[in-house]
Amino acid sequence: MLNMTCPLLAAGVLAGQLTLQEPSSEFYYSRDPVTILAAPQVANGTWVDKGSVLVTIQPEHGDKSHALISKSDGYIDYVSDKLSPGYQVMAGEILFIIRSARILAKHQLVEQFSVPDIHPQQTVWLCEQAKAWPMRVDEVTQTSLLVSTHVQAGDYADLKSLSQKPQLALYTERHACLADSIQLASETHAVD
Repeated sequence: MLNMTCPLLAAGVLAGQLTLQEPSSEFYYSRDPVTILAAPQVANGTWVDKGSVLVTIQPEHGDKSHALISKSDGYIDYVSDKLSPGYQVMAGEILFIIRSARILAKHQLVEQFSVPDIHPQQTVWLCEQAKAWPMRVDEVTQTSLLVSTHVQAGDYADLKSLSQKPQLALYTERHACLADSIQLASETHAVD
């Protein structure tokens, strides 16, 4: 089996340990008793954009009806199965949970590098078996990169598993990242 301990073997390769942060979740609940006027237009696992209408409600005290709006982009992790027209929501009842698609990570480098080589807002790449994840550099120090990426619903588990490796390489060029991951996959299968 091939070990990915290539500390800056080639220009544009940054070897290190990647530590992922769990995606954040937003909880939507009712602070006051309300009545559901229209059934939710979203289901578990679906994507919602910031500003999407989740459900329309009528406050108990005769206030004007209004829509409950998503505060950020993400995937629906939970929708209460009670939310149908006419349902009386109790104060404190959870209505929705939206999981962010943005993942934050720290890439602790094996070696120091010169700061002009990498800069904030630059894209670096993490690849595994012909799949490439673009990672935006959010902050740079001499020993680490703080990066973020947006993932699809099932991709977090793949990234989490990949981050368990003792060392990973981030690449400044997508084609080099993909070429190396395909080569490593073929060498690994040849050894097996």
